[in-house]
Amino acid sequence: MDFIKKKVRQFQEKKLEEILEKIQFHEHMKNQLEAKSDAMFNDDTGKIKEEISFNKKMIEIWQRNEDKLRKQMSEMEN
Repeated sequence: MDFIKKKVRQFQEKKLEEILEKIQFHEHMKNQLEAKSDAMFNDDTGKIKEEISFNKKMIEIWQRNEDKLRKQMSEMEN
């Protein structure tokens, strides 16, 4: 039983690392787009705003996934 728990824990830790990387990526992209949007004063800002909105949504989704996974991990420990 401990072997299975150990393997599950390793898998969860790997998934958590991937989730954190995705959150970091989307935050980085959002910040870059916001900086680019501030520097631009033409019609392209609409497209950039859409991309910023998309990255915000992705951050929210991945943060919810992170919360769920952390909850599962804490339940496994108990």
